[in-house]
Amino acid sequence: MEMRQLHYFVALADEASVSRAAVKLSVAQPAISRQLRLLEEELGVPLFHRTGRGMKLTSAGRVFDGRVRKILTDIGELEHDVRALKGVVEGKVTLGVPPTESHILLPRLLDTLRREHPGVDLRIVEAFSGDVSELLTTGHIDVALFYKAPRTKHYVADELLHESLYLLQQGGTPPPQDAPLQITDLVDYPMVLPSRRHGLRALLDQVCSEMGGSLTVEHEVDSLMTIVRMVETGNVATILPFNAVQREIAEGRIIATQIDPMHLRRTLVLATTTHHPVRAPMRIVAQLCADIVHDMAASGEWQGILSKRQAG
Repeated sequence: MEMRQLHYFVALADEASVSRAAVKLSVAQPAISRQLRLLEEELGVPLFHRTGRGMKLTSAGRVFDGRVRKILTDIGELEHDVRALKGVVEGKVTLGVPPTESHILLPRLLDTLRREHPGVDLRIVEAFSGDVSELLTTGHIDVALFYKAPRTKHYVADELLHESLYLLQQGGTPPPQDAPLQITDLVDYPMVLPSRRHGLRALLDQVCSEMGGSLTVEHEVDSLMTIVRMVETGNVATILPFNAVQREIAEGRIIATQIDPMHLRRTLVLATTTHHPVRAPMRIVAQLCADIVHDMAASGEWQGILSKRQAG
């Protein structure tokens, strides 16, 4: 069994066609067909059904597919880790981050990687916290920042920061008289919020329910930019962390009133997947994220209270 046979097999499984696999691999079709035949002869079972619509994995092929992909991933990780022993860290990392944090974290993170670790190829997935958590749980991303969710065996998480939440209104609106606000003060404001599948909305609904009330949700919008623009029109308010709208607040387009953190706050966590071993590039990205959050919170650039572990 040869490495090229495994790569050819995976390409065939992905493309379901010898011709498409040949294009993908830049290899002649007869070479792929021959190596597949040799592989099936060695294993003693067919790996594909050949049909008029292409190639479909057999039951044996599906088992083989799962194991082969893991083997190829492990070999790739081994190569990166061995190279790292020379002091040169190379490899791909997928980072998930919510839009409320991306604009404050990513510029500094990307600049540091470019200067100090040019061999680390970072792919960024920006999504609401609940989606980031799900992508990490399913192994589609390697490292993630999101807001605290139930513990799971699929990732390892450490608390970074506790963030207050704020009532956001159009700039120039008279601010509420009493601050910090209580949960009961929020029920009469017409709101634009993310849909119920998102972590922030779930937290708000839970806390309001525990206090015996509910928010007046006029619109559900799963886009941070759209939510902020709707607040700027003055027809609705929303609830977000201060960091999400720092620029708009500084420019007077939005005013922010803190909600009592004794009743409502979020905990930002940093997590790494357990779907595969933590490689050197993943460790670098995770550590840089933690360092940036710590430094920005300590300097006041990132509004929040560091967790005891981070503060120590």
